[in-house]
Parts: sequence; C-alpha cells; structure tokens
Amino acid sequence: MIVTEKSKTDVQWYLKGEWFDVCSCKLPCPCTFAREPTYGDCLFTLVWQIHQGQYGDVRLDNLNVVAIGEVEGNQWVEDLVPSMKLLFYIDERANDSQRQALEQLFTGQAGGWPGEFSKLFSDIRGISYVPIEVVIAEDLSYWRAEIPGKVVAAVEALTGPTADPNQRVQLFNPPGSETGPGQIATWGVVKESSASGFDYSHPFEGQSSKHIPFDWKMPS
Repeated sequence: MIVTEKSKTDVQWYLKGEWFDVCSCKLPCPCTFAREPTYGDCLFTLVWQIHQGQYGDVRLDNLNVVAIGEVEGNQWVEDLVPSMKLLFYIDERANDSQRQALEQLFTGQAGGWPGEFSKLFSDIRGISYVPIEVVIAEDLSYWRAEIPGKVVAAVEALTGPTADPNQRVQLFNPPGSETGPGQIATWGVVKESSASGFDYSHPFEGQSSKHIPFDWKMPS
C-alpha cells in the first residue's frame, strides 16, 4: 500500500488512543518493516483503545474496537492486491450514534488514516457489539484485551539479557505502521491468544506483538 492524499469527509472528527496487535509472525513481525509476513500470510487480532474522540457532535471517549482477521503477502507495495479479511467487534457500551460513528470510522468511510488503511481490506465479514476489556500498563510492561468467549490477546513487553529492564524495546518510525506514519512501536511477546472466526493455522504464543499510539483527525 502506498499512502496517498487522504480521502475527504464532510464530518470533522478526531481519535486519540493506543493500538496493539497480536499476530502469527515470528518476532519481530516483518510486516512492520514493510516486508512479507513470516509464513507468507499473517493471522492477527487488532485492538484500538480510544482515550479521546469525537465524530461530529458525537463523543467517543473510552470506547474499544477489536478486529480479527488474516492477510496474505506484503501489504506495503505499490501493486497491492487487497487481501485483508476482517471481523470487527465494537464496544457494546456505545450508544446508537456512537456505533454508527465507529462503523464509519473503522471501515474507512470517514476518510483520514483509517480510510487509507481500509485500502487493504478485501472482505469485512461482519460487525458485532460485544463487551470488550482492554488493559494497557502505563509503563507498557504488558497489554491485554478480552472479549468473553470470543477473543483473548495477552502480551508482555519484549526484554532480554542485555536489555535495561526500565526501558522498552522500541522501533522509531516503522516503515509499516498500522496506525500511520511517524510512530513509535513497542515490541511485545504474545503470552496468550485465542480467537474464533478464522482458520488460525499458525500458533500465536511466543510470536510477535507491537503497541503503537494513534492520533488521527479529519480534516488533517
């Protein structure tokens, strides 16, 4: 995918928060370096924790969104053939106006960076409203999301024998960032992961995770 001029919308909006994934790629995930996934395909759970947000006059603070899915090949190339298949879960605490806003935003219809990211999508298999719990440690020592009976994604920050335990292993300006250009990715190791809805043919435990903040708005 080549980032182009952001699509436009008549609705002014912004979202600020934290994102993380768990995926089937070996650590570190090659996708973050704009390369092909470890096994040629990547199976994943994506988690967005919104701290502050507004879509028109609809507030979106403290709501969560999760997507599970799969994708084939390098998604950061000029001759991209979209192959990302997704199933979205939206926080059941959202009221009708908030649900409509979140659907517009995360399916890419409201433009901005989510509009660019949606160019990867080939199939949205559904959108469900469920209880979503997301916990991200302030020091980024761990992050976790759970949808009872549907999704678990639990991660501990990557460390090693020569790492300073008071600092995180991070990548500045990743070439393939799912939250947009110029971000900081913090690496983690998947400790527990499960999801239903796709054929997860590779193990997740011990594989790659990364945490990246997001700060989007439209018009930009």
